[in-house]
Amino acid sequence: MQNENTIQELISRLTEIRDERAKGANTARRVGSAMLALLNYAMQDNGTYLSKEHDDAADGVITFLKGLISEAKAELKEGATFGDFVSGINGGKGAQIDTLGNAEMESITVRSYMKVMELIVNRLTALEGDQLFTESDTIESVSYLGDNCYGLKLRSKYKGYFTAQHVNNVLKGIVNNVATAAVSDKTALYYTSWMRVNSVNAVTNYIEISLYPDSEVPAGKNFPPCELMNIARWGNQTDESLQQCFYLSSSEGRIVKLTGVTKPILENWNYGMVFGDMPSFLKEMKLPLMKDRDYMYAAGIITQDIIQIDYQGKPVVTYVDRGQFSKTAQYYCASLNAETGKYETSDVWYTGCKWRCQKTGTHAEPRWNNTDWAMIEGNPAFSVDFREAEAIYDFDNFIAPLTIVATLYGQDITDDILDTDVAWTRYTENSQGVQRVTSDTVWAEKRGGAGKSIVLTQEDLSLDSDGVPKKISFTATVILRDGMGYEADRQSVSLDYMKP
Repeated sequence: MQNENTIQELISRLTEIRDERAKGANTARRVGSAMLALLNYAMQDNGTYLSKEHDDAADGVITFLKGLISEAKAELKEGATFGDFVSGINGGKGAQIDTLGNAEMESITVRSYMKVMELIVNRLTALEGDQLFTESDTIESVSYLGDNCYGLKLRSKYKGYFTAQHVNNVLKGIVNNVATAAVSDKTALYYTSWMRVNSVNAVTNYIEISLYPDSEVPAGKNFPPCELMNIARWGNQTDESLQQCFYLSSSEGRIVKLTGVTKPILENWNYGMVFGDMPSFLKEMKLPLMKDRDYMYAAGIITQDIIQIDYQGKPVVTYVDRGQFSKTAQYYCASLNAETGKYETSDVWYTGCKWRCQKTGTHAEPRWNNTDWAMIEGNPAFSVDFREAEAIYDFDNFIAPLTIVATLYGQDITDDILDTDVAWTRYTENSQGVQRVTSDTVWAEKRGGAGKSIVLTQEDLSLDSDGVPKKISFTATVILRDGMGYEADRQSVSLDYMKP
């Protein structure tokens, strides 16, 4: 504000000098004072402009349209961002160096050397064909020994290498030079060879083998070994510790552990574990296997958690019987129980009925009108009765208190019944067995709305010249309403008397 006032004062003084018309009024002192005031203002550092002569700071962002050149070291205390930066190895772009010195960028060129504490390389590795995880070698040269036997010189993988092949090993060899043969004058070879090791000289990396006959190999046709063929142990005829291996097949679409392998052709029991597409012998067992789905086949599984999902990827609920209901327990409805690791829906027992939780975390007691629980097992019937026990009445001094008890799902729900939903009626017959309709109707109009309890006296018998009626029946009809107030059920209970 002070800066603005100074500017306005200078404008006013200079305007007066410019517009002065009186002769001799613009003296040297007057003009000089105005010029000195203007010069003084120009020399002041009032924070409005950045200084080029001394250290200064800008409160806002400065955009340099033609670039920025620094003759000295630049300090970027909060880091720097280049381009439209998005973090990520796969979808990232631009570059950034944060305040801790962490840098992320597209590429880096080092002309001399790079010094690092640890170098982590994230590289995609892809394998094609079948991968056999077992002892393997590459044939360097082949010599025919006669009688279907061959001597194989194996290539050393490194200095001091010794082959790990053993006598009686069942070997599987594959050669595939189709790609190289296409651009050379070599013959294209692509086949599998099956052989058994007869002897091993580990020092010279030399083995002697016998070919299996055509009838004992999977394809029905066997081929001799050749140079550059990769061979691997498939099993062993006698040593049980060498009769197992893992293989991963992209053509079969499965990972397999083989056990008890003694020959090239596998038996069903050789499949110790399979993950992925199931072998044909399992498919032929008519198991409920879904087409184009992967499964796991194994002799046994030792695990803590099994999370089962449906075809939509939603976890399949495990219904857990938690025993008697407790207000302090934690119950679940299709939610993860962190203590057990199960995707649980809790079942409890209460008043002789089994209830299923419908709301995770509820502590409310299961009841017929509580939406936190659903009754799934027990007697669901709505019934009514009199609380009082049966008695023999003296009609000369007749008094009979009757109190309604309503029950649903084994629970007393009398308090949930409205007095207006209880209707009392009476049925009596005279000595000739004819109903006293008029008398019963008058009684119902007078006493029918007594509610959930009534006390009957001699007056309620409506005695006439016949005395006590031949038949007497007092009936209470009770209506059960749902949460919307609509009638859900109605039941009746009666006190009956028949004159002997």
